[in-house]
Amino acid sequence: MSGTIETIQPSPAAPQKPEFAAERISIYFLELEGLLNRIEGSTTHYQALGLERSASLELIKLAYQQALDTLYPSYNISATIPPEMISRIERAFNKASLALFTLATFNRRKQYDLALVSLASNPVASQSTEQRPATSPANDEISLNRLPAQREVYREFSKTKTDDNRRRCERFKLSLPARVTGHDRKNGKWHEMTETVDVSRTGLTLKLRKRIRFGMIVYITLPYPTKLRAHGYADSTYNVYALVRRVEPPRKGARIIGLEFLGEHPPAGYLERPWSVFRTRKWNGTERRRVPRSERSEMVRLEYFTDDMHSITREETRTENLSATGMRVAVKVAPPEFDLVRVSCPSRGFESLAAVRNRYVGNDGNERLCLQFVDKHWPM
Repeated sequence: MSGTIETIQPSPAAPQKPEFAAERISIYFLELEGLLNRIEGSTTHYQALGLERSASLELIKLAYQQALDTLYPSYNISATIPPEMISRIERAFNKASLALFTLATFNRRKQYDLALVSLASNPVASQSTEQRPATSPANDEISLNRLPAQREVYREFSKTKTDDNRRRCERFKLSLPARVTGHDRKNGKWHEMTETVDVSRTGLTLKLRKRIRFGMIVYITLPYPTKLRAHGYADSTYNVYALVRRVEPPRKGARIIGLEFLGEHPPAGYLERPWSVFRTRKWNGTERRRVPRSERSEMVRLEYFTDDMHSITREETRTENLSATGMRVAVKVAPPEFDLVRVSCPSRGFESLAAVRNRYVGNDGNERLCLQFVDKHWPM
């Protein structure tokens, strides 16, 4: 993110020759043809990435990145690619991404390796792989059939929404390596390598060990599917600023973070105070909650907890809106950092843990918490 970009102009004494561009294109197509042939002829995820079975996670991610660099080069060459080769590139991308999805996670890779060993020990099954691709675990298409949610990410992005989908854009399960950069007011810039949980055209979900607040902005670099990008279509990696919209309580040392893409440029004020919390604009579209909330005032007690369930502080307040699954309250002593809230209402005989879904300061200067109940429903 730091540094300058130097533009180098050709020397007048040695102008670039047209033959050089043609030669470069010719070399690229040779490399591309070799890669496509390798991926198309592969019968395992390891072969698709050109790796041995003993390859480390770093080598797996590097091989995937190198494949992306060839499938989608940084220089614009798309105008010279024949239509039939574009379809081959898409299929190769799907196959390579599926290989990464399977091999970059320990449990999925372990199951896949066991399936390969089982197939190798059964010569009859091995010989009939081509005749029955729908049941052979060694065939890449089989993994695709076994992971229907993963398969959806490779289809053309659909703008239609089903009744059960409350998102503006559908999200697809896809595990991709991602580098997240953020800022802390005390310790400055930080980086963390992680992987995505799901992706869409407007945002993604990933795991993060670093504690982060609602409304903060991070910078993400990852090999994103071209069809889901809003810019940088020819770049090997997707670089985008994103707003933290959801923070789940930690599990096994990591939190699930929901991010909304902002674009290739940061918002006003970010460069001066990159650690700040940005308030989002109020949503004026159709109601997207599964259970709509109604304006309702109830006296409740709040108790704030750390991730190890250590009590921090307590306060009493009133709800501003309420539903069976959550509420919004105005608070005064909420700690800067906490993970769960215990909500209790003696008059209703109600008590439940709740997770914070949004946190912001209202026009009156008081902070609001939007809470979702974890283990009980409010008695409506």
